[in-house]
Amino acid sequence: MARLFDKRRTERLFKTPTANLGSNGAPQHPDKRKAGGHGPNLDDEVSFLLPVDPDQADEVLPGVYHSPREWWADYAPAVHRWEVISGAPAPIPVEFGPRGGRRLAASFAEWLMGLPRGWVTFIPGLNRARQLRAIGNGAMSQQAYAAYLHLLNYKDREGT
Repeated sequence: MARLFDKRRTERLFKTPTANLGSNGAPQHPDKRKAGGHGPNLDDEVSFLLPVDPDQADEVLPGVYHSPREWWADYAPAVHRWEVISGAPAPIPVEFGPRGGRRLAASFAEWLMGLPRGWVTFIPGLNRARQLRAIGNGAMSQQAYAAYLHLLNYKDREGT
């Protein structure tokens, strides 16, 4: 099996979006979540560990292939790699919630899953909670495609 990176890597990777992100309540600092006996989720990480201001959303311009590196802190190498692989700049990861606090932007979870921009977030009538549920319940299309090809090749080798 081919690897995109060395498994001994030292860079940080984001958590996978999960279906309950939109219904879990407000994000908490990862240290507080760990103190309560739970692991931090994607919303916790982007809301508390990234030095990006939701007002900076206009900084990514059409035709630009990479988001500003300073948005990503320790996650910058992984974000840059996914931008190159996906061919799309990362959208701003946070937005302001209804009470003014920072929260995960559904468009960022959509990008993390390798979906085209707007695949879920531009569907009329879907609020943020339903968008995150759809994104978190979905399969990553690149992995599903690779698995399907593997199964087809296995079938061809077995002659069945």
